Amino acid sequence: MITKSAYLAVVVLLLTCQISKGQEGGNSFQKVDDSAVAKPKSNLTYEYQYLNDDHTEGIEKSYSNGKLKTEIHFKEKGKFQAAKSYDTKTGRLIKTDTIVDFKKLVGTTTTYYANGNPKEMEHRDTSGAVDRYSAYFESGKRRIVISYRDGKRNGLMTEYNPNGTVKETGTYVNDKREGVFKFYDVRGQLIVSRKFKADKVVK
Repeated sequence: MITKSAYLAVVVLLLTCQISKGQEGGNSFQKVDDSAVAKPKSNLTYEYQYLNDDHTEGIEKSYSNGKLKTEIHFKEKGKFQAAKSYDTKTGRLIKTDTIVDFKKLVGTTTTYYANGNPKEMEHRDTSGAVDRYSAYFESGKRRIVISYRDGKRNGLMTEYNPNGTVKETGTYVNDKREGVFKFYDVRGQLIVSRKFKADKVVK
């Protein structure tokens, strides 16, 4: 699954959007050298575009050595943001996030292959808990879809072959296989069914 190790870094970047309040009016771009706002000094600089006069809505961009690193859309005084992360060497989009109140991830986090197709998608409900996970082949076709509840696999899981046919399907309860799982060949023909109880085959 997608990790959240970069989340704190994103939050730090989001917090910097407050430093320019009281400066120029709406629809303006401003560049800020991070040496003036952060210690120790790094190679990051920031650019802001405000979309209204009170600076509560706009876009913040960060650059590493002049290369775009993040792009954050904020509004309603920071209550909602969409964040994008880029590879500073290639310029390609590597991840998108939705963030609420700087504290929790809500919505969908998506990572991408080099060709621009989604690699993994992790959806979170309004509490910030994961409720659905999807992964894809580089071709763009689905690889796996899993339902989650309380941080564990709960609900239907479906895994696919590269050609789009179903490879395996069944239900999880608290991270354990429960009930009938079906396994298919690459043509989509059923190979075998197995009944599970608490992750163990019973029939």
